[in-house]
Amino acid sequence: MAHLEPLDPKVDSIRILTLLPRVDNPDSKELFCKLENKTLASKPKYEALSHAWGPNQATDTIFINGQKVLIRPRLHDALRSLQTGKGRSLWADALCINMEDTKERNDHVSMMSYIYSRATRVLAYLGPSHSAFSKTDMKEMGESYHYFSERNCQLISESIYWTRRWTIQEIIQAKEIRFHLGKGYFTLDNRFNSLSNASNSTWLDDHLERIENHRKYMHSHLQQLEVLLEMFKELECEDTRDKIFSLLGVADDTAQELIEADYAVNYYELYANLIDYHQSATPLQCRSNLFRSSTYSPEPWRENWQGFDVSIERSVRIVAFSNLVQKTLNSAVNQTQIPKSLSLGDPIVARGVIVGKVLSIGGTYDDYVSSWEANKKWKALLESTYKKDKDLAKWRENDAAFYQEMLKWDHNEVAAIQSCDTTRSYGYRESQGDEHITREALDSDDEDTQPRRFLGTKGLMGFLPPGAKEGDQICSFWEACFGVVIREVSEDRWMIVGRATMSKESLTPAVTESVYHDALHYGTENTSYSSLLSRTGDKFWAKQKELAYEALVFFKLDIPTLQKLTA
Repeated sequence: MAHLEPLDPKVDSIRILTLLPRVDNPDSKELFCKLENKTLASKPKYEALSHAWGPNQATDTIFINGQKVLIRPRLHDALRSLQTGKGRSLWADALCINMEDTKERNDHVSMMSYIYSRATRVLAYLGPSHSAFSKTDMKEMGESYHYFSERNCQLISESIYWTRRWTIQEIIQAKEIRFHLGKGYFTLDNRFNSLSNASNSTWLDDHLERIENHRKYMHSHLQQLEVLLEMFKELECEDTRDKIFSLLGVADDTAQELIEADYAVNYYELYANLIDYHQSATPLQCRSNLFRSSTYSPEPWRENWQGFDVSIERSVRIVAFSNLVQKTLNSAVNQTQIPKSLSLGDPIVARGVIVGKVLSIGGTYDDYVSSWEANKKWKALLESTYKKDKDLAKWRENDAAFYQEMLKWDHNEVAAIQSCDTTRSYGYRESQGDEHITREALDSDDEDTQPRRFLGTKGLMGFLPPGAKEGDQICSFWEACFGVVIREVSEDRWMIVGRATMSKESLTPAVTESVYHDALHYGTENTSYSSLLSRTGDKFWAKQKELAYEALVFFKLDIPTLQKLTA
């Protein structure tokens, strides 16, 4: 990038872009800028531009320090909209960072939140307006809100800016934010009336409310990386690794010590670093009710959660966190070879709950997608398996819903249902020793390598990994719609057969039963028992404790096994 003068490696510095005043011709698209290196010690004054980069191709021209530079159309539109009758000092990542220099890019990504927090104002560019603003098109009604035309409200609502992950850090860190549509703008304080007529105004208001809450509770547990990854999991980045890196600057826990913005790192190493982070991070507190239900809608198994004891919280959450990371990285971890340098270290402890036993096994995923005959046989199998079950009608309904859902699966979702050949990872009861197990119990007469559909106790249904048998047990994990198939090899010790994917409708009754929560809490002081104990006496308490003990399974998992089971 010829227009960039190298930064002095001996001092912390950034580049500041000065957007020069517009020329006399208002129709001219030519933009002239100066770019200067500034040390942080000089306390440069600037506004930081926050925008979605848009299409990859750089087709528009500006002049920087007299040199012709090609930039993307969306950035060009933003600069034209922000241009005034006098010079304007800006920081814009696409122009102020040498993206071809990996070290400089890594360094700037690491300090991005610092750059935005130092800016006098963050200018969030949503895109061009429908037409030039006039006094009647945008009226300030007192100091409470702005009025936009219906078409401009629609443009605000549909801007790709709201879908980009980097913008979260940039907005949360800002001292002041202006959201620009063309030359018009609004702020967080005056948005609600502005967007009331937009088609997806509810989603956008919810999204902005989440951001406001994170700004308000800047240094609370909401700023843990784990929470940020979950809250903004639907937002995208050009580089998949940026789905992690873009949140490091606002993660107010220890994430920076274990995870750094490094574009040379492969996905498996990044995954392993995130697992290390999770195991050393502060346990999460009970979730605060800070979000609208339309945005943050708890799954059924979260509704009664009163929080976990700090001694077990990491072991309860690790499986769901591992799955969240892999989804965030778009399944890239599963396609990356395990690095030879990966240290297995101590196994990770996870808590699971037995939710059912395999009763019947049917055909493969391909069978049900491609063959009507296979579906007829499956219907017959369901009827014969549950013929004496009083809830048969409900199981039929769940099966029909699951069939429609599985038709939407892509290759990654099918490939995730895989067997697991390991002796280092296993299930056990807490009172048992932790010596490694053997795999003799995995002998199978079925040579099929594809997942197979199954029916289980209490209407449980889904797909099993190759090698699973009737009689195998299935463990569920907190906030996960998949489980682990296990097979008992000795008293209170289980080998791991592989991962199972289950119908959400069939799993929900199991994970909302009190015994599910009792099992996860087993071994800690569970205050929810106190009222029951006073009303029902010791016999009830003893029975509940026995059921919880029988349902709870501890797992020792090395990193490769955890990754495979949660892909």
